[in-house]
Amino acid sequence: MQDKIIFVFPGQGAQYVGMGADLCRDFASARYVFEQVSDIAKRDMTKICFNGSQNELNKPENTSLATFAHSVAIANIIESEYGVPLHTLAYAMAGHSMGQYSALHCVGSMKMDDAVHMLSARAAYMQDVAGAGGMAAIVGLSKDEIAQCMVEAAGLGYAQISNHNAADQFVISGHNAALDAIVESARRCGARIAKRLNVSVPAHCALMSGAEKLLRARMETIQFDAPKTNWYSNQTANFMSNPRDVRDALCNQMTHGVRWLDIMETFPTYNITHAYELGPGRTLTGLIKRANVGCAARQTDTATNVRTVLSEIGDIMVKSR
Repeated sequence: MQDKIIFVFPGQGAQYVGMGADLCRDFASARYVFEQVSDIAKRDMTKICFNGSQNELNKPENTSLATFAHSVAIANIIESEYGVPLHTLAYAMAGHSMGQYSALHCVGSMKMDDAVHMLSARAAYMQDVAGAGGMAAIVGLSKDEIAQCMVEAAGLGYAQISNHNAADQFVISGHNAALDAIVESARRCGARIAKRLNVSVPAHCALMSGAEKLLRARMETIQFDAPKTNWYSNQTANFMSNPRDVRDALCNQMTHGVRWLDIMETFPTYNITHAYELGPGRTLTGLIKRANVGCAARQTDTATNVRTVLSEIGDIMVKSR
């Protein structure tokens, strides 16, 4: 069976001060991307990522751009090493939440400046309509048990499952009072982890409908091209190729959950054998390994990891000839 590669791109949450510094030190192709993003955003992303405070990096308008720059910098290293676009090496690409923008740029659907401007607009719109809401993480309960916890919080505000990342790992978005009640109920039910996340935006739920409308209007001003290899939609958990559908998917993402578990569970169907996480941290790498879907996974967040992945990809290319 021929090896098939998927590149996966993380969303916000894995950022850390110093991210990308060693990449830019060792690879001119990475420095070029950070400079590009900084020029387009009119914001020094190298300073924010390498030397800024954690509080500054954690601001939504910085986090998404930092994660995007880090992801695309690693993609550019791989492209420079092999002299071909990343999409020619991949059977598929997938991004988690805002990581969809990184994936769409690397798959040839979104231009760099459009992706940067849309990520900035997305962060601003979400903050503008956030209100008294946030997010909570629950680990160790089934989907049915989560649903029961949410029933017990009825009447305290709106809440919705916004990320299903593993069989027993969920993120809930909604009003603060409802989230507090769900967390307490989950603890009583025996959840291994039940906690509020340090975010002030209830992403991927109906409370973001105002932000979705603003983003949809802004999205009409840019061009999308058809992905040049398979691209996963967070909402359908399968491939999407029509440019209009891709545009709609990014807008719908504002109010709909991320079906990451469902995406991973399709890997055996397509015989996807190797996953490389391009971006900070190893969140998606860990999820893929724990999902036990027959796919080896590796992170690329440091220069050392990138060199290991470059070697692995080279071996896969030799085997596929």
